[in-house]
Amino acid sequence: MIRAVNLGDNSENIVQPEELKALSLSDVWLELVDPAENELRAVSDVTQIPINFLRLPTTDGYIDLRLEDGYGIINFLVMQDVVSTKKVYPVVMAFSKNFLVTVAKKEIQSIVNNAKERMSKAKVDPPSQVTYFIIDEIVANHYIHIEKLENLTAKIEEEVVEKTSSETLKRIFKLKTYMISFNKILWYERGLIFNLHKCGDSCMAAKARTLFDTTHEDLTRQIDIVETYREILSDAINVHLSAISNKINLSIKSLTVVIFYLTIITTVTSFPNTVATFFGISQFGNTDIAIVSVAILLSVVLPFIWLWRKKWLTLKRLD
Repeated sequence: MIRAVNLGDNSENIVQPEELKALSLSDVWLELVDPAENELRAVSDVTQIPINFLRLPTTDGYIDLRLEDGYGIINFLVMQDVVSTKKVYPVVMAFSKNFLVTVAKKEIQSIVNNAKERMSKAKVDPPSQVTYFIIDEIVANHYIHIEKLENLTAKIEEEVVEKTSSETLKRIFKLKTYMISFNKILWYERGLIFNLHKCGDSCMAAKARTLFDTTHEDLTRQIDIVETYREILSDAINVHLSAISNKINLSIKSLTVVIFYLTIITTVTSFPNTVATFFGISQFGNTDIAIVSVAILLSVVLPFIWLWRKKWLTLKRLD
């Protein structure tokens, strides 16, 4: 679909490919939503922009600024959902002094509509300024995903403290992978904004370029926030591994106590027969039952008292 937006009064009309030849390209925004091949070709013919520059890239994570004679091409990305997927929606923006062409999926129409709300109805919005509105709304949309990251990170921290689970560890590593991809996109977008800000009057008016200062600051802030959450998740992994290590140590400690306790009992109870066999005392086995009972009782009570004073008989629960 091709939607023609008048940058003077913000009126919109859906136009067919064959109608573009009669359309004036002065102060107009050609908005292509899920365009067909013939629509792309018609826009390419009327704007003299190569059709390959207008096609949505099939490669994930493609961000680029192309400055040609008389126009510029921006490839930007819109995140779908950072906490559950790395999928992104590409956006192509071709701008000149007279017109703006955008190519995007219908899934991001709400962001484009927010940009339209910022357009002035009393004066003509330059195409470069409308381009700023769209990019700024995309960057502002990142904060929604950052808020989700904050909530999920806090939830994972609570899970790590309350209990240790292999599923929690898998979730942490998966989320860190998504955050790395998100952070990489933020870095590329910030680099594009920086280059756009420094491109000079030949590609964009100075007034429009100064607007991107706040966008650059927002991207810098978002990069720092995402990096902070990544560090928090790294700390959560360390806490998780420490908890597992403590559990293993307590298990080994308990096993050592049991083995040591049984070794004492076995040594004490088998000592009379060992001595009798070594010295050939056949009557040693006829020792008074009271002596044997006291020896066994002491072999049980004394190690128990010793272990109790060492506080090895009390185990602290980790979960």
